[in-house]
Amino acid sequence: MGAYLVRRILAFIPTLLISVTLIFILTRLVPGNPVWALVGHQSVSEEKIKEVSHELGLDRPVLVQYLTWLPKALSGDFGSSIFFNRPVVAVIADRFPVTLTLAGLAMLLTLALAIPLGIFAATRQNSLVDHATSVFSTLGVSLPSFWLGFLLIILFAVTLHWFPSSGYRPLSMGIVPWLSRLVLPVIALALSQVALLVRTTRSSMLEVLGMEYVTAARAKGLSEAKVIYKHALRNAFISIITVIGLTFALSLGGSVIIENVFAIPGLGQLITTAAIRRDYPVIEGGMMYLTVISLAVNLLVDISYTLINPRVVYE
Repeated sequence: MGAYLVRRILAFIPTLLISVTLIFILTRLVPGNPVWALVGHQSVSEEKIKEVSHELGLDRPVLVQYLTWLPKALSGDFGSSIFFNRPVVAVIADRFPVTLTLAGLAMLLTLALAIPLGIFAATRQNSLVDHATSVFSTLGVSLPSFWLGFLLIILFAVTLHWFPSSGYRPLSMGIVPWLSRLVLPVIALALSQVALLVRTTRSSMLEVLGMEYVTAARAKGLSEAKVIYKHALRNAFISIITVIGLTFALSLGGSVIIENVFAIPGLGQLITTAAIRRDYPVIEGGMMYLTVISLAVNLLVDISYTLINPRVVYE
């Protein structure tokens, strides 16, 4: 276990380095220029454009920019935002808790719905409930989250007036205003994840329920609940928790779209606005945060295997 952890942490370093490099390259491939976004490119003298480019360090070769930027980025220093004129870390610190709250609540809702539904469908294979769950899973995976978000706004905000259509209130203003503005975006973000996790849970449980040790447990006279939750689910959970880690990473990425649909001032909306403004430091810093958290979650998933099933042996 110790050797495996060391190898996984060592593998984390080049993965992070490659991710950071791709973030830098893809940011520079975005059409447009931060200078044009700042001063415009019509009726602006060439000298002024060159002056602003030099101040931002964009007049240097891309390789020089990368070699200068990389050590700072790896240490968590992404410079200052071009438009906010504040350190990128401070700008992200204001927005990131909102995104983390949205993704965390969506993940809790996903787990609360998907795992029981998947187990229920697997234990009643080919029943009406099983077929209904399969249809729900297919629809959930197929429907875009932003389209689902618009439908929820039309139904629950515009027609029924149950929830606000957009905006955000911090928890310090009260739990009801805070939660009421998160209900619709959390549901929109969670439903596609529920569909994926339901299908994974069902298929994993069906595979395990056909094993000989499950048949032997039933032959010993154990209750069906013990057979399912103590023997079957514990062995099936290896596949399930892998998808949970992937789902959380997808929820962080999906928050970029959902935050724009519901006008939530999170990290996703910040990255989108920065991309429109060509604010390179904010784009790079925001993407770096999302990437590091996704990689860290996947590392924790790998480590958790032995806690779920001690028989798992790492090679």
